[in-house]
Amino acid sequence: MELNQRFIVREVTVYETIRGKMRDIKTIMIGAIDDDTGIIYPHYILNHFIQTKYEFMGKSLNTSDGPARKVCRFLNYCLDRIKQEDENYLKLAEKGLSGLERIHASRFITSLTLDGLQHSTVKDYERYLTNFYVYLKEMKLIDESFEIHQVIPKKRNSNQPTRYYESIFQEPGIQPRLPSRQTTKKKPAKLKDFGSDKRILTNQFINIARDIESGIALGLCFQFYGGLRRGEVVNIGRGEIIVDYRQSMEVQIKDNRAKFFSRLKDTKAENPKRLNYLSTSMTRQTILDNDLVWAVYDEHMKRLEVLSKNKKIRNHQALFFDADGNPMSGKVYDYKFSKVKKAFLEKIMEHKDYELIEGTYWGSHIGRGVFTNLL
Repeated sequence: MELNQRFIVREVTVYETIRGKMRDIKTIMIGAIDDDTGIIYPHYILNHFIQTKYEFMGKSLNTSDGPARKVCRFLNYCLDRIKQEDENYLKLAEKGLSGLERIHASRFITSLTLDGLQHSTVKDYERYLTNFYVYLKEMKLIDESFEIHQVIPKKRNSNQPTRYYESIFQEPGIQPRLPSRQTTKKKPAKLKDFGSDKRILTNQFINIARDIESGIALGLCFQFYGGLRRGEVVNIGRGEIIVDYRQSMEVQIKDNRAKFFSRLKDTKAENPKRLNYLSTSMTRQTILDNDLVWAVYDEHMKRLEVLSKNKKIRNHQALFFDADGNPMSGKVYDYKFSKVKKAFLEKIMEHKDYELIEGTYWGSHIGRGVFTNLL
C-alpha cells in the first residue's frame, strides 16, 4: 500500500459493443488517488472484486456502490493505521492486499462500533468485508487460512440473496465488537456545519450543483450565504430579489404558497417558517456578497430567460422551477439536493473530514448552520 494514496469510488462511463451496437454503460470504479498529483489510478483487483461479486451478477449500479465504498473505507483505515505506526498494520505497507488478515478487518469493524454507528450499518460492513475476504481467498491473493461457509436460506423474501457467506469474523480471538441492537432506534448524529474548511467545501458543493442540478444552485447560495430554509427558498418570486448588481443582494421572504403551490395537497415542505414568528417587514434577508453568488445569479437569470422564450414556464412569477415548468416544490428541491450531496461526497472522499461528513445526517438545512458560523 502506497502511503501517499487514498482509495476512492467513482461512477464512470465505459463503452461496450452489445449486439453489434456501441453502448455507453455506467459502472462503479475503484481507484487510488495520488495525494501529490491528484491522478486516479484504477485498481485492477478491487474493480475485479466489484465486477465479479456484484456487477456481473446482474446487480444494479447502486448495489455495487455500497460494497465499493465500504471496502474503500476499510482500506483507508488501514492506511491511517500504518501512518500511525500501528504494529498490527505495518506489514501491509510492504505486502499490500496480500498481507491482509481477518484481524485487520475485525479491528476496523470494532472501530465503527466505537464511532457510534448503528447495529445494522456495522453488520453491513461485516457482510461486505466477508465477501471481500472470500474473494481474496478464492483468487489466492491472501495466505491466512480460514473456513468459508455458504448458506442457502430455507425461506427468504425478494430482497434477500439466494445464498450468502457466513461471517468469517465470528471466531474467538478475532471477533469484533458490535453495537447493541437498541442503537438502531437512535437517529444518526446531525451535522450542522462543514467544519474548519466550510468556505472551501461550500464552494465545492455549489459548484457541483452548477454542473449537475443547476436549477437549485442559486437556492443553495441563498441557504449557505443567507441562511434561508428550503421552504423559504422555493417561495421566492422574481420580484422578491432586490439587487444592486455586484454590490448587494437581498431577498424578501414571503408566503407565496397560494400563488405557487395550489396544485399541492400538502405544503408543509413549502412553509416559509420565519413568517411564523416574524412579520413580512422583518423578513428581508441580506445574501453575503462574493463572486460565486454573482456568477450563479447570472447563470440562473439567463436560464430563466431561455425558458421563458421557449414557453416552458407555467408561472412567470416564481424563481425556481421543476422539469414540468411548475414552481419547484420542497420535495423536488430535496430530491435535487440529495443528488448534489451524493456527488459531493464522492468528490471529497480524500478530505480530512470526510468520515464525519459522510457518516452523519444532514440535508439542505445545513446551509443555515454554515451561514451562522460564517458570520
